[in-house]
Amino acid sequence: SHCKTYIIINMSEIKVIDKAFAIIGCFNEDNKSISLKSIATTTELNKSTIIRICRSLIKHNFLVKDEFTGNYQLGYSSWKIGSVFKNTFQVDVEMRNILNNICIKTGQSVGYWIRTGQKKVCLYRVNSKSELNHHLTEGSVYPLVAGSGKILLAYSENKTKLIKEIEKRGYIYTAEERLKNIASVAIPIFNSNNMFCGVLNVSGWKQYFNKKQIINYVKILNHNQNILRKIIN
Repeated sequence: SHCKTYIIINMSEIKVIDKAFAIIGCFNEDNKSISLKSIATTTELNKSTIIRICRSLIKHNFLVKDEFTGNYQLGYSSWKIGSVFKNTFQVDVEMRNILNNICIKTGQSVGYWIRTGQKKVCLYRVNSKSELNHHLTEGSVYPLVAGSGKILLAYSENKTKLIKEIEKRGYIYTAEERLKNIASVAIPIFNSNNMFCGVLNVSGWKQYFNKKQIINYVKILNHNQNILRKIIN
């Protein structure tokens, strides 16, 4: 009976952690200050549970509460962990310069993607200034689909057949796989020790991805792949 009680307690603790992460996951570039009602709508948790968990998150500085509006915002500890995560790459300035250069040369939005769990995360992003662009914010999380997702899946799980297909062509082109009218070209990125690190891609409206343009995009991506190889650990 003691063992059963111990398991129940731990499962309960895990569920609380899941709920806490669901609350923190509500915050992004467009939602920096969120009301209790909005969190409840997004997470489908009841308000009393949210208030209780938020108190703990505030206690540990992961959230702060605006006493005037009653809204919640990310706290110092969230920023600290985010900074530690991004600093492990030590390539912020160089990466943004490279992505900006690719964006100028291709006219398309450019992203650097990594895998976390069963999702892909856009770690770095430069959006095209064209009116017809594919706009994303850094930190956006999506399923492992489209070119970037397929490459991350292939190399992180050593899917030999898919890796051979990628290496034979040198890139993956996909269109309308996640979003209608949006296409992308993606290539794998390796460091100086030839270890797989992430994916570099350009994305935009499908009309800008004819055969000639795709070849040009790949040429530009490959050139910058060699530059990235020298700065990514």
